[in-house]
Amino acid sequence: MTDSDPGSVPRRLATVVLTWNGREDTLACLESLREDGFPGPSDSVIVVDNGSDDGTEEAVRGGFPEARFVQTGANLGFSGGNNTGMRIALEEGYRLVMLLNNDTLVPRGTLETLCRYMNEHERVGALQPMLLNDPERDRIDSLGQELFSLPGARDRGIGRHASEAPCEPEPIFGACAAAAVYRAEALSQSGLLDEDFFVLLEDVDLSFRLRLHGWEVHLLPSAAVFHKRGISAQGEISGEKRYLLHRNILALAWRYWPARYLLKYLPFLVKGWLWGALYAARSGRWGRWAGLMKDSRRLRRTHRDNPAWRKIQEEWMQDLGFAYYWRKAGERLTGRPAIP
Repeated sequence: MTDSDPGSVPRRLATVVLTWNGREDTLACLESLREDGFPGPSDSVIVVDNGSDDGTEEAVRGGFPEARFVQTGANLGFSGGNNTGMRIALEEGYRLVMLLNNDTLVPRGTLETLCRYMNEHERVGALQPMLLNDPERDRIDSLGQELFSLPGARDRGIGRHASEAPCEPEPIFGACAAAAVYRAEALSQSGLLDEDFFVLLEDVDLSFRLRLHGWEVHLLPSAAVFHKRGISAQGEISGEKRYLLHRNILALAWRYWPARYLLKYLPFLVKGWLWGALYAARSGRWGRWAGLMKDSRRLRRTHRDNPAWRKIQEEWMQDLGFAYYWRKAGERLTGRPAIP
């Protein structure tokens, strides 16, 4: 379905591309969107720049006049930057909002396939394409989020060959926000990315909230997007990244983890709290740290009477039973994560 098809429902898709000192990646991403025919007459491409100083703004404005450029003037993080674009999309009445990392490439036909699926499945609040590392290696980057042990969720199938991915659409727990289409109605109900997270695991938190509001999340493997890995990739962990990771894991734990799961990982959580609290105090962020922890405990209390929250808890604990340990054993033997 395209905007020009007789009797079709306009896509009304706003694609938000967030950038921060990623000039060349951003230009390549926008070029792939242009080759895919985006933005169409009823669409929009919104480039949000978190205060880059590498010439990104001049290059985008000069090379891609069809894209709307929004300069935040400061690094608002993944959450704050993407929320800037999403708010514009929601205020202007777009039906669908796609978050697309600037280090992605979109093959032709991908966005149209995603939009068509969303139009045909009204209860799907978020839809993720199959994410691949790059066009040459053909390795899976993400088949969606699944509930897991630490940090509470992980990308399914990461590192596996694309031939091992499912062939048909299927429900998943959550969508990786490196490339995901969200229904505007679902975002209006669940809220946008939590800006207190800044970066790391903010899309996991959004996945929980979408599920708590009764929305489904699906994987559409017939649509693919190529994605490089940035701050969320494995590798050496700086003190700042370690702080953010500990802080956001703790926030997720207070909000959503089953009680048995909290007890199981209590030593890790206590250690993370002590290290993170000390780091926050030394860096002058104690107030923000303590506020996020308090808000997260408050949110947990609001979820307790939600049947969807109890269902998630039950599914999670079931998955952490025999099947979980069986998968973990297989992963240790093969050195690769299993695709459930």
